[in-house]
Amino acid sequence: MNLRVLEVLAAFGCLALFILLLVVLPGLMVGMEGLSYIIALIVFIAVLSTAGYMIDKVAA
Repeated sequence: MNLRVLEVLAAFGCLALFILLLVVLPGLMVGMEGLSYIIALIVFIAVLSTAGYMIDKVAA
């Protein structure tokens, strides 16, 4: 598969995960909404970084 397409698909998948976490986590963590947003951001960054690392590893 073309690496550009793979990168775009990974980015859209990570964005969808981020939006899902932003919607779901505050409902699960009632009383700690601020922490749930921070956790969603940390998970998003971790998943996006991991996807980038794996794509780079495949390209090499």
